[in-house]
Amino acid sequence: MKKIIYLTLLSIVFISCDSNEINIKKTYLRLNDGEISATSKYIWPEDHKNLYTFEQRFLNKNKLLSFDIETIEKLNADSYCVTFNCSNGNEELSQYFKKKGNFVSSNKIVDTFFVKKANGQEYITFDWDLNEKFISNNVKLSSILVERLNLRSGPGQKFNVIGQLENGDELLIDDSYENSNWRKGIGFDENGNIKQVYFSSKLTDRKEISFFTLNWEDSLGIVVISLLGILVLFVVYPLLFSALFRAGGDGAGTFAIILFVVLIVAVYFTYQIIETAVFELFMINLPF
Repeated sequence: MKKIIYLTLLSIVFISCDSNEINIKKTYLRLNDGEISATSKYIWPEDHKNLYTFEQRFLNKNKLLSFDIETIEKLNADSYCVTFNCSNGNEELSQYFKKKGNFVSSNKIVDTFFVKKANGQEYITFDWDLNEKFISNNVKLSSILVERLNLRSGPGQKFNVIGQLENGDELLIDDSYENSNWRKGIGFDENGNIKQVYFSSKLTDRKEISFFTLNWEDSLGIVVISLLGILVLFVVYPLLFSALFRAGGDGAGTFAIILFVVLIVAVYFTYQIIETAVFELFMINLPF
C-alpha cells in the first residue's frame, strides 16, 4: 500500500511540473466548454475584467464558438506565439481579430501570449484590446431597488434616457466615480460593446463583486487534490463501509440512512476530485 501511495505521489509531482504551453492549452479547453470561471484560474488576475468583457461580447452570443490550437511556438522564457483556428465565429469576432492584427486567413488566428508571475504562480496574458479602460479597477455591483429605473447618458435628469432596468436587475458600477446622487454603470450594448450609463444612487444599492469565483476543486493545486483523493479512497470509504456493515440494534435504520447520505456526498466529492485531476493531468474534460 505504501509503495502505491509513494508511486502515485511521485508521478503527481513529476506530471504537475506544468509548463506554460500546457496552461495555454487548458485555457482554450475550458473556454470551449464554456467554463469561464475555471478559465480564469490560468489568466492574470488583473485581466479578469478583460475575460469578463470577452465573455459578454463574444462567448455569450456564440455558444458553438470554439478555438482549436494548431501550434504553440516558444519565443522566449516569457512569451509564446499561438496559432489557432476559430470555428463558428461571427463577423464581429473576425473584425475584432483583424483589428488586433491577428487574423491570418479564413479562420486562422495568430496571437502572442505572455507569462506573468505572482506569489509563486504563473499566469498567462495577452493584448485583449477590448476597450477595457472603460471598466474601472474599482468595480462593484449595483442592484435596482425600484420597479423600473431609467438609465441616462449622463449624470442628471437633463440627459437622455438610453435604457431601463427593472427591480432586481444588476449592473456593474465604477465605484471610484464620485457623485453623491448618481452612479456610473458599465454595460454592454446589443453588439457586446462596452457602454457607460448613469442612474440614481438613491434607488439602487452597491455590493462587492468578484468577476469569477472558482469552485473549491479548481482553487486547489493538483498535488492537494490528489492527496485528498487518496485520503477519501483509503480512509473515508473504508470507514464508511465498515460502519455500514456494523450498523445494528436500535436505531440501526436511521444510522444506516445517515451513513448512506454521507456515502452519496463522498461519491460526489470523489467525482469532483477525479474530474479536476484528470483535466489537470491529461487535459480531458469529464462530463458534469
